[in-house]
Amino acid sequence: MPETCGICGETVPFDATVHAMFHTHSETGVIDVYVCQDCYDERLGPMFERVDTQDQSP
Repeated sequence: MPETCGICGETVPFDATVHAMFHTHSETGVIDVYVCQDCYDERLGPMFERVDTQDQSP
């Protein structure tokens, strides 16, 4: 079953996606999307790597 990437709009196989949920704290509520692996690696993943690095500092 294919999914449409919530960032680039490409249609990719389900097993090539990452599930992402964002709570906006606004009237929009929760954004629940699938993104392709490339968009995750390029745009979302680096944000979480910075968070992990900050949590590990003494």
